[in-house]
Amino acid sequence: MNLDALWQTHRRFITGVAIGVAGFTAGLILINLTAGKRLSTAENRIRAASDKLRRPGYGAPEVNQLQQRLDALRARNQELAGLSLPSRRPEFRAQAGQSPSQHYIDFTGQRRQELIAAALRQNVDVDETLGLPPVSPTEPQAIERALRGFDVVDRVVRIAVASGARAVENIEIQTRSNLKRSKTATAALDTTPVTLDVVLAEDAALAFTSAVLNAQPGLPLVRMEMGPADARKRQRRATLEFAVGELPAPEMAAAGAEGTP
Repeated sequence: MNLDALWQTHRRFITGVAIGVAGFTAGLILINLTAGKRLSTAENRIRAASDKLRRPGYGAPEVNQLQQRLDALRARNQELAGLSLPSRRPEFRAQAGQSPSQHYIDFTGQRRQELIAAALRQNVDVDETLGLPPVSPTEPQAIERALRGFDVVDRVVRIAVASGARAVENIEIQTRSNLKRSKTATAALDTTPVTLDVVLAEDAALAFTSAVLNAQPGLPLVRMEMGPADARKRQRRATLEFAVGELPAPEMAAAGAEGTP
């Protein structure tokens, strides 16, 4: 059988085989091109990662320098806070070497007696708790917040007594921390909310308001509402809210910074 006869007889089969071979060859070429491109990309990434690993990182001198810079910034932060935030009186802090819990028990007990006695001498009824928690706190941070709020309560009660108030009621110091840590940041300011009501004779309202607003050093007053006059009792009720702020203790700030990625 000659080639022409073979072609005529098996033309469809030969054509199909030729097309299949051509398609298979084209597929192999395409696969080789794609694989080669991916291989080249992978090699480039590996090379870039290796170069990055070979670069020098922070050494001990650089780490020490950065730590010194961080310590300086924290110290400056504390300094600026001392200039801008109302300062707490020294007696409301435990002294160096003194047990915070023992100082709290001794100081608040003595101060409470003094304030209540001074109020009674002027016929002023004062909430005997003075906003302090019923159970003395034991954790240093809770003690700090309680004394921070008690400092404000002490000052406001004395202003109320001196202004001719009739009563200081519903005193509350919230000792629970408002600091909330997250993966991104920590609260910049640790605040202790303080609220109380002052019952004033009508002719004492102006003097009390002026004394609170002009107190030196300033009081961290957030809100003050003077209620309507009680014509029968000839008195008004003032509701005051304070937010005593301090920067978080250095150890808390450091812990928050370490927990931040």
